[in-house]
Amino acid sequence: MSWWRARRARLLQLWAVGLVSSVLVTAASALGYLEGWQARGLDLLLRLQGHRTPYDVVVVAIDEAAFEGLGRRQPIPRDYLARVIRGLQRSGVAAVGLDVTLGTPTTPADDAALARAIRDFSEDGVSRVVVAGPLGAVGGPLGARALGRAVVTGSPQMPVDDDGFIRHVAPVVPARDGVVAALGVAVAARVGGADPMTLLAAVRTGGTVPIPKTRAGGTMEAPAPVAVRAGDLWPINYVGPARSFLTVPSDVVAALAEPDAEIAADNPLRGRIAMLGGAFQDSRDFYQTPHGLMAGIEVHANVIHMLTTRRFIQPSSWVLGFGVSALVVLGASLVLLAMKPVRGTLVCAVGGLVVGVPAAWLAFDRGGYWIDFLLPVLATCVMGFFTDFLARRRMRDQFSRYLSKDLLARVIDDASSLRGERRVVSVLFSDLRGYTTLSEAMTPEAITAHLNEYFDAMTTAIFAHQGMINDFIGDAVMAVFNVLIADPEHALHAVQAAAAMDRALTDLNQRWTARGLPLLHMGIGIHTGSVFAGNVGGHDKISGRDKIKYTVIGDPVNVAARVEGLNKELGTTILITAETYAVVGDRVRAKDRGPMHVKGRVEEVRVYEVLSVEGGVR
Repeated sequence: MSWWRARRARLLQLWAVGLVSSVLVTAASALGYLEGWQARGLDLLLRLQGHRTPYDVVVVAIDEAAFEGLGRRQPIPRDYLARVIRGLQRSGVAAVGLDVTLGTPTTPADDAALARAIRDFSEDGVSRVVVAGPLGAVGGPLGARALGRAVVTGSPQMPVDDDGFIRHVAPVVPARDGVVAALGVAVAARVGGADPMTLLAAVRTGGTVPIPKTRAGGTMEAPAPVAVRAGDLWPINYVGPARSFLTVPSDVVAALAEPDAEIAADNPLRGRIAMLGGAFQDSRDFYQTPHGLMAGIEVHANVIHMLTTRRFIQPSSWVLGFGVSALVVLGASLVLLAMKPVRGTLVCAVGGLVVGVPAAWLAFDRGGYWIDFLLPVLATCVMGFFTDFLARRRMRDQFSRYLSKDLLARVIDDASSLRGERRVVSVLFSDLRGYTTLSEAMTPEAITAHLNEYFDAMTTAIFAHQGMINDFIGDAVMAVFNVLIADPEHALHAVQAAAAMDRALTDLNQRWTARGLPLLHMGIGIHTGSVFAGNVGGHDKISGRDKIKYTVIGDPVNVAARVEGLNKELGTTILITAETYAVVGDRVRAKDRGPMHVKGRVEEVRVYEVLSVEGGVR
């Protein structure tokens, strides 16, 4: 319980900052500001899940060898495509996705040959060849008028992210005269028995399309409905890098179109879906994916495989994302409670990745659940930033009255200097002589103005020599040197500050005399010794807040205060003890005033009157 009481306020503040950070990060995610980072996080999980062996889709590639054999002609000769389709039909494929645009007419004979191959590979009057649309609006064997009712078409267009990667597929794609299904969706739906009209009706109304489900080994179950809605974007669950699918050269398949070609009953094409398209360099049909450069036909093959295996990526909701982030930042608060904000944030961020990535991968690999492991890490980083900002502001508020700007900046950068420790310091006390009597004749407003001007000058002199003002006690000033920031010359700097204070008061008295104000006189005492320096205080049960103050405690504080009082007795301005004089040596010219008895101390204290000091002549 004592641990909780001592740290409750700080921990509650960290929790509050953490929850606010979680809200900000979740909102940024929901508004799409983190899409780039999240996309790369999903890329990592896709690569980590390893390579899967798809049994349902085969890629029939028009490769470099085929392209060379065709005389590098484009568009690809229609009669060649017709032979490949007939070879696929004879091999017993379930359906063909033709990722070749047919909108540009070629020779009538070649176009007619391809149209016959497409029509011949039909079932109930609808071809099993799904064509990349749109079909040409003009007449001809491959035009919309000739093939429109006999063939299912699909759009080969895929949304490209800002970084040039294809990570999603839109199941419904806007078209010139409405909407059309994506090519992968159209091919999978055709295998499930959809015809052109039912598929078009489904994509127009946001309905469902029948798509079979593939079991391990390649066998297909009966078709089941899959919803397709305009505006949806499905993350593509890639099976692996390029050539993860069984890839067959198109020349091999074209040879199977010959009537005398022998085809094995258990050939690798039978019962599978074939994607036919260009994989040669001049086709310019290559895209960046999370697994590297990939031909367009392979991207569509991945979409089909995702549909037939139902291995959809299920993004987590913002509620789950917020909940995970909130739990992580609550745990990170304990780390930040024990460490500096920057170091603690780094530890939490690295720890979040070390734990979050394997956990996210496990959920992704086993169930396709995309739990964004970056959100908790980002929330922790935002929390660390705000915690560091609040800590710096708190320190700035706490010490701005007692330290110069330069020293304050150094203390903020080294928060460890606030930890309690014993260290040798030089303590300076100054007091105005006779000010109590003088103030009886002045109004409170005049006293305040007089003191403010005096304190401003004294503060400037102390700050200029790396001192910290520990306290203002009435008209007295207590300053300490060699606290918070190490200062090997603290004794000399204390004496130099005292000389500067004396000179500043002389200048003030000259101005005050001209204004008809009374003169002020002061005494300064300096002693060097070992003290405890650090935050002291306790918990205020009434206010519920911690009353903490940085100060120094020890006998040297009392000695310095008593030595300052000896100035009245000796008629001096600056007195230092033998301990201080032993440190500054010949850099200070002083007069030995002998051992003196001070109140509250049995041993006498030898004091020296400062006459001049190196770098600060009085």
